[in-house]
Amino acid sequence: MPTAGEAMGGFPASSTATIDVFHLPSGVEPAEYATYDVATAQGARQLRYPVLNGPAITALARRLTEVRARRLAAMSVNDILDVLARAAELWTDPDFELRRHAELLIPAITGYQSDMVRIELKRYMRQFRRRELLRFLDAEIGQPAMLDGFRPNKAGGYSRYVGPRLTYQVFSSNVPGIPVWSMVMTLLVKGAILGKSSFSEPVMPAFFARSIAMIDPELADAIAVVPWKGGSQELEDPAIDAADAVIVYGSSTTTKLIAGKVAGAKPCLGYGAKIGLAFIGREALRPDTYADTVHRAAVDIATYDQQSCLAPQTIFVETGGALAPREVAQLLGGELEGQQRKYPRAVLSDAENMAIQRARTNTEMQALMGGSDAVIASRNGTAWTVLYRELEADAGAEDAGLAAAAATGLGAAETLTSLLSPLNRTINVVAVPDLMDAVGQLANCRGWLQSCGVAVDSSRLFGLADALAQVGVDRVCPLGEMDRAKSGWHHDGGFNLIDLLRAVDIERGSDTYSDSFDLDME
Repeated sequence: MPTAGEAMGGFPASSTATIDVFHLPSGVEPAEYATYDVATAQGARQLRYPVLNGPAITALARRLTEVRARRLAAMSVNDILDVLARAAELWTDPDFELRRHAELLIPAITGYQSDMVRIELKRYMRQFRRRELLRFLDAEIGQPAMLDGFRPNKAGGYSRYVGPRLTYQVFSSNVPGIPVWSMVMTLLVKGAILGKSSFSEPVMPAFFARSIAMIDPELADAIAVVPWKGGSQELEDPAIDAADAVIVYGSSTTTKLIAGKVAGAKPCLGYGAKIGLAFIGREALRPDTYADTVHRAAVDIATYDQQSCLAPQTIFVETGGALAPREVAQLLGGELEGQQRKYPRAVLSDAENMAIQRARTNTEMQALMGGSDAVIASRNGTAWTVLYRELEADAGAEDAGLAAAAATGLGAAETLTSLLSPLNRTINVVAVPDLMDAVGQLANCRGWLQSCGVAVDSSRLFGLADALAQVGVDRVCPLGEMDRAKSGWHHDGGFNLIDLLRAVDIERGSDTYSDSFDLDME
């Protein structure tokens, strides 16, 4: 079994290799390790991780904070950016060893199709190239140099930004690579990282830390990533206590539980479950556009089986196009069948399959009761499902959107439920006379909405986006790119760096007053 030090340099060549799915600062040697086996396309692999206790977490947090003070805090933000960009660039090489092992392990652990993982992972890691990080820093922080020291501000004084010494981060497992975003943002504000990864996907955060170590081993010593079982208070409580900020990805239950343990003055950024939507205008359903439109929708649904909070659960389709919404639903089924052949969906649990079957049955019952509902579904099993219904609105109403919400007679809970799907390539398709009718339905769902993929003419884009913003949507993007948020996006409408920072000001006149104590000054 390799030591932690040996694991930093690579992996044994044996087909029964033990692979470390953790990262610790150099010199830190846990007293105990545990392993679990994964069956990959190239044979069995044994994954190893350290078994820690409360005192070990406290000691580890202290070590990370010391490294941060010695190395990370002393680096310029530009030098940190260079290290991160060079580490990310390694992942663009198909022969990079860590990438090859990630492409082997992640499909085996998560069940996602291997080609999908390979394509999406490379696309995702390209967000962290130097030019993307520079654009992001400049957009969110007007003067990135304020992370390094005091700089003149517009008020006539001086300001600088101070980041957390240590962040405790809880990583989710639903979409591979997401922890990398949080890690990069934290390091850019000169914060050390104590990361709890998930046994359902421990690979990417550990491997990304290891790729940083290949570029700058001392900087990588400010990072620790270790998997442990969620809800382990013995480990979680000292981690929260030691950190200056907490970042949590996971279910709404998880984020609320951890947020409740964080002291009021300590930043706690929680990213829980959200609902993604799509809006297809009649102009996107012309004879020359509908094929691409439907294909793009299918890509958004199939990518990572809708497990991302960015993915659509409901698509609103406008009537009046060359293709009727019901025809869109039927064509979408054909596109999802094509996606299934190209990127087979992960194998589901019995509970997940039953949830999809229940959704199909409920829709079929609505159809039998005289509704316009319909089910278009894969013939064998639950590989994909399109649940179709129609929304009627009062066309003579002064505000068609609000009229639509009133006409449904739905309260907040019912409206929210109508937008949800069982995921795993199950999509609601709702026909609407006008896209603004759909916006009216969303008024009761504020706080749950996030991303919207849109396919509308540019003359309508900003009006639709304004209306969506009013009901709580915080991201509008092209249909077909819902799972591919661009570097610098405002996750859940917040800021990626500013929310972790504390501003310190030297007020106007302070320097002049200080000059008065110079004996050479008159």
